[in-house]
This record gives sequence, structure tokens and C-alpha cells, in this order.
Amino acid sequence: MEKEAISQKQAIIIMSSFIIGSYAIMGSGIHARQDIWIATIIAIVVASLIITVYGRISSLFPGKNIYEILDLLFGKVFGRILLLSFIFYAFSLGALVIRNFSEFVRIVSLPETPLCIFAFSAVVINIFAVRGGIELLGRFLSIFFPVYIIMIAVVTILSIPLFNFDNLKPVLYNGMKPVLAASFNIVTFPFAEVVVFLCLMGNLRKNSSAYKVYYSSLFISGTLLAIVAVRSILVLGLPSKMIQNFPTYASTRIIRIGSFLQRIEASVAIVFMLSGLSKTTVCLYTLTKGLAHLFNIKEYRKLAAPTGIIMALYSLIIHEDAATMFEWASKIYSYYAIMHQIILPAIVWIVAEVKTRISSKILQ
Repeated sequence: MEKEAISQKQAIIIMSSFIIGSYAIMGSGIHARQDIWIATIIAIVVASLIITVYGRISSLFPGKNIYEILDLLFGKVFGRILLLSFIFYAFSLGALVIRNFSEFVRIVSLPETPLCIFAFSAVVINIFAVRGGIELLGRFLSIFFPVYIIMIAVVTILSIPLFNFDNLKPVLYNGMKPVLAASFNIVTFPFAEVVVFLCLMGNLRKNSSAYKVYYSSLFISGTLLAIVAVRSILVLGLPSKMIQNFPTYASTRIIRIGSFLQRIEASVAIVFMLSGLSKTTVCLYTLTKGLAHLFNIKEYRKLAAPTGIIMALYSLIIHEDAATMFEWASKIYSYYAIMHQIILPAIVWIVAEVKTRISSKILQ
């Protein structure tokens, strides 16, 4: 079977949509309060250092995904242990995002509908997307992502009459400690979650740069998320934002332009959900590619349906309720994620650098 290939532009769009994903509705960095914009800037700077490692790994092994790289560096035994860890992270991340959006739809729109309806509806779309291949996702998002940017721009412009810049004061009232804590949360959710793209970088077309993909995506998505976070504070104010489960959606609901432009939050919610579906699709793709590599299955698409269904089932039991989900996301997830986002990639990078230099000396 011919290897799938995506252009650098498509990779940037897929990654940008992935980063925005569930962050657009869930938010992060609540500890920073009105200084969320400072926390976001710090998070972007820190994330740029982390993704340098991701870019270096991909650049050292062009045309290969993380699973092939692990085999080359660590062999069949230890490499498979790291592979299983990477697979589980993609699996759990996909389940978490499915649960995020299932709770979102249930809370804001259909409170009496069972969560399983939302979870399985989402995963059916993911399965078809994965079976269509990563190229199909790239082409779809190339059309959808400009709409997303336009939607954010329009909503922000319509929100201007509601802005209260006093909501951003006082700056650093509680010092840097809560801002740094919030930055840590924002780095792990959502920026460093792009570690799963180590699986997709092997599909980049020739003459494409992994560094450009990572850095361009970080800049685009970081800018959009900073705008969304600041807009929510300017419109809602800190006390109202703190009690909202989905502040971005809540800030959109109160936009009114006379009697002819109201209730635009429905269209915004649809756009947010499409972005979330792209994130779960990437997670499912990474999961199926990993399992196919693990069991030497040539056609990963055959695994999309069974693994997608298991992911949806796991999303239903991963948290007891919405309150537990929000608490876990704000207090625990960051510490769970650093093993997969920072520690394991750092190990892979160090071993790759050492083996590459040893090989270069031998060839000389």
C-alpha cells in the first residue's frame, strides 16, 4: 500500500486544530485569574522549547513515525514497552476529549440525553475519518480551519461593546506563583499534547520541515487561544468566568446585536465541536497506527472501528461525573501528562542524538 503523505500546510492546520481542540471550550490556567494572558505567553515560550525536542526527533528520522523510531533506537523489547506507553497516552487522551465534548453537549443543550449517545456519535465520525486516511483529514481541515478563524474574529468583534478592560486589573495582584502554575497547566493542556504528532510526522512530504510545522502551529493556535481567553474575561469578568464550566461558550451567549442577531452560540459550538472531532481523530489514528505496528498488521484502518468503540466506552467510565472531570483536568492531568509529553520524548531524543553521533563517527 502506498504511504500516505500530507503537505506542510496541511500538517500545520491539523496540528493547530488539534491544539485548539477541547481547550476552546474547557479552558485552562484558571489559577492565573485576570493574568491569563501573561500565563499564556509564558506557556507558549516554554512549549516552544519542548516542541524543539519533538522537531529534532522527527528531523533525525525523516519519513519514520515514532513507532519505527522506537524500534530503531531501543530494539524490539524495550522499544515495545515505550511504544505501549505512547499508545496508552493517545488512547487516554482521545477518551478524555470525547468525554469533554460529551459533557459539553449534555450540559449546555441536552441534559436528559445519556452520555453514551454523544460519545458513540462522535466516535463513529472518528472511525470514518481514520478509515479515510490522514490525507482526507488534512483536506477537510484545510477548508474548515479558515472558517474557524473567521468565526473567532467575528465573535471577538461583536463582543467589543461588552468589553470591560477593568476586568484585567490589577496585574499580577497575587504575584507570579499562580501565573507560573497556570502556565504549567497550559503547557501540558493543550500545547505539549502535540507529542502524538510524532506519529504523523512520518507522513510529511519531502522538503517539509517538522520544525516549521510545530512552531507555526504553536504560534497560530497560541494566538487564537490567548484571544479567546482574554475575551472571556473582558466580557464575563473574573467572578463570572470562575464559576462557568465553559466560559468561552458563556461569553458568546450574551452577545446581542439588536433583535436580528442573537443566539450565535449555537454556530460557535458547532465549530468548537468540529475542532474537537479533529483532535479525537488524530488520537485514534495514532492509536491504530501503534497497534498495527505492535502486532505487525499492514492495514491500520481495520483497527479503527474496534479501537474507536473501546475508546468511547473508556470515556464513559474514566470519570464519575462532570465535576470530577473538571477537577481532574485542573489538578491532576498535568502531572499525569508530563511523563508522556516531556520525560519519554527527552529519553528518545538523548538516545537518538547519541546513536546518531556514534554512527557518524563509525562512517567517518
